Amino acid sequence: MAYKLFDISGNDVTHHDLQDKGVWCIDGASKEEAYVQLYGTQLNLVINPEKDTNPYAPDLLNTRNGKLGDLKTQNTPFFQSVSRFGLNSQHTVVFNGKDSERYKSLYPEIEIYFAVDWQVISFESDKSKISVNPMVGVWFIPFAELYKVLKTAPFHTYQQRVGDNKGNAKGSFVLDLTNPAFKKVG
Repeated sequence: MAYKLFDISGNDVTHHDLQDKGVWCIDGASKEEAYVQLYGTQLNLVINPEKDTNPYAPDLLNTRNGKLGDLKTQNTPFFQSVSRFGLNSQHTVVFNGKDSERYKSLYPEIEIYFAVDWQVISFESDKSKISVNPMVGVWFIPFAELYKVLKTAPFHTYQQRVGDNKGNAKGSFVLDLTNPAFKKVG
């Protein structure tokens, strides 16, 4: 299915563009570093020191409680969440299925931060046009609470990864940020 994505000005947006834009991008900084510069003091977060030697380590460390945290940057709404799962695209984010199992076994106390910046606000295909309002914010949920939400959350399988053997996730859970388990913190 061919489709197009558009930003707030009506310009075509490519998936490559999504890697280069956003309020989280500060000259030369990673998304995690930019996030900590914007919200670290307010939320008591620093870059996890283990990231220096282990690129797979969780992104963040909460200096108030000593818990690890992971940043989930979301720049594009899941536009088909309404037709597929009955969830409003405005507040829908996705959470990697592989991360769920990894956190459950290795980091059950981890804190999850969804950093949302809808850089794309419109989706057009042959069959539909779906739009959302621009939205920027940070939503927090402890993994233990998120794991409870995942038990009833819809799961979206990535068709292009059905036969993938490179270790990529086969799909993601589809989540509604209006669920009271999520707390808007930024």
